[in-house]
Formats: sequence, structure tokens, C-alpha cells
Amino acid sequence: MKYSLSAKNLVCRNLETKAGYFAGLANPNQTKEITGLLRTDSGLLSSHFNQVVSNSVVQPRILQRFVVDYFAERHSPFSLWHCASKPLDDIALGELHLLRQPPLIAMAAEVKQLAPNDKPDDKLKIKNVTRAEDVIAYGDLIAAAQSCNLEAAQIKKFYNHLSELPEHKYSRLKMHIGEYEGEAVATGCLFSSADALGFYDLWTLPEYREHGVGSAMFQQMVREVLNSHHKHAVALVGEDQQDLWLDTGFYAVGEVTSYEFTPERGASSIHQDAPNDDASDDRESA
Repeated sequence: MKYSLSAKNLVCRNLETKAGYFAGLANPNQTKEITGLLRTDSGLLSSHFNQVVSNSVVQPRILQRFVVDYFAERHSPFSLWHCASKPLDDIALGELHLLRQPPLIAMAAEVKQLAPNDKPDDKLKIKNVTRAEDVIAYGDLIAAAQSCNLEAAQIKKFYNHLSELPEHKYSRLKMHIGEYEGEAVATGCLFSSADALGFYDLWTLPEYREHGVGSAMFQQMVREVLNSHHKHAVALVGEDQQDLWLDTGFYAVGEVTSYEFTPERGASSIHQDAPNDDASDDRESA
């Protein structure tokens, strides 16, 4: 596999598919394709589940008309994930109250080249989430990672809803909980798209980050990927977290920039200033 634009596309397609899949579990048939954009609406007041993925440089007026105004009218936060190599205009996005977040590095690998580092620890246990109570516990841990109480509550609401569904309804998700001395302290999720397995939700409670729980979770997920039918694995990783992935066989293939919007940041005035441009390239399509 040549690690180039095609490899980054694997990451972006997995992210797009996951965004639509998660939103659809809560709010079916509300994912829309717009020129250069995928807009997902979970029906929740959550930037974690309302995601917009861009694969080209979209003009601010299109973002305003079809994305910002859409969510502002619903008083809902969302996140924008920009996958194209050419950057967006941060100043123009700032005027739309889209605040840039720390960049993430897109990682990809051929599954057959991955090599997990086995370091078993009797105090650590990684278990697959299969029961309703485990789904709720998983959601509680994801919620604990949030700095916003509203976001945390919406995440818990989503996983409570997920716990009521039969397991086959969310079969593309393989969630894991990491336990340290019997305490649930970490999460990890594999998401299956048509051409790759994506690593998501790798997170550990701060007070347990010196015990190797996060690394154990990652290594266990790598072993499961090796036993899957997929040829490729992908991830989005913080800039300071790359070494673990590189040492296992992943390659950095580009950067993905994310932005956060919350309606408290002046959203009420955005719609009033929206341009009345009905250019044909602005039309929304399902």
C-alpha cells in the first residue's frame, strides 16, 4: 500500500461513515450530502454526534447557509472535520463562531503489517461490551471525558438509547471497556466501514493514566484487528501520541482539522446575516 492521499482517504471515508452511522442510530434519515460536505444530525445537542465532514475547501457562505444556520436554528452544537489537504480560512470560520481545535494526525496501516507488543498485567482486564449495562457504563466513561455538562448529559442519553436496541442494530461498533483492579476506567471502539477498521474513543480516566491501561486497550484492539477480515486500519491521533501507533506499524498520512460550534457563541445573529445567494452550486442534495 502506498501511503499517500489514497491512504488518507481511507481515514476520511471511515470518519464519514462513522459520523452518519452514529447519527442514524439516534435520528434515522437525517444525514445529508451537500457540495463537498456530509452533514449528520443526531437530534441531540451534541458536537460528539452532530458531525460535518468536509472533503474539499468549502466556501464560508455555503458552510453558513447549509451547516451553521441549520444547527443554529436548532440551538445545537456540532463539530466540523476538515479532511482536504488545502486548509480552510480560520478567520472566516471564526466569524461563523467555528473555533479551531488542536489538529489530529491521520494514521493508516495494512493490517498484515501490524505487530502488537504483548505486555500482560494481571491487574488489567479488557472486555467487549455486549450487555446493556456495559453499554451504559461505556457511555458514562465517554461522558466523563467531557468538560461541558450538556455534552456529557447528551452522550449519556445516546448510550442509554443504544442499550435499549438489539445488538445487531449497532453491529458495526465493537466497544471495549478497560478495567483496573475491577474498576471500569478506559474505553476503546473499533468501527467497521467497507474498506477499513477505525480506532475511536481511546480514553482513560486521568487518575489511571500511569498504569498502562490505555496501552493495554490499544494492544488488545490491534490483536482483534489482526483477526478481522479487513485489510486496512485507520485512526485519528493527537500529535503527541504518534509514537505508540508508529511503533505498532501505522504510518502518518496527513492532518485532519476540527472545529467546534456551540449556539451560545452568537448563533442567534448568524441566520439574520445569511447571504441570499441561490447559486446552483449551493443546492443541497439528499
